[in-house]
Amino acid sequence: MRNHRLAILGESPCHLCYAACCKQNGHDYAVLLEGDERRRFGPFGMDVRIDDGQGTVVERVLPYRDGRCVFLGDDDRCTIYDDRPMNCRRFQCISYFRQGGADSPGHGEFLVRNPRVLEILERL
Repeated sequence: MRNHRLAILGESPCHLCYAACCKQNGHDYAVLLEGDERRRFGPFGMDVRIDDGQGTVVERVLPYRDGRCVFLGDDDRCTIYDDRPMNCRRFQCISYFRQGGADSPGHGEFLVRNPRVLEILERL
């Protein structure tokens, strides 16, 4: 697999950060795969049991390797940015921060575990 350094564009200030969202910080896996992603990323994924509130389901996920997403490069940039999973595309730390600050559900815990990210967001 070839690695490319990619500029991460979008609303979130990824260029100021250190890929905190792609490193293990309280989650059991890097990202939950959906639809055709289960096939496309199949060789890199693994099945995990998840309690969805109504029972236990088996989902396909991208695991962490040594505490990092398997597609996070040594330079803390995504090596598959243009083809990244939908749940990676959905995560915009600045949007969540603007909606609920450091107390927003789910995102607040991320900011507690990553105070450097909170500092970046508060300066924007």
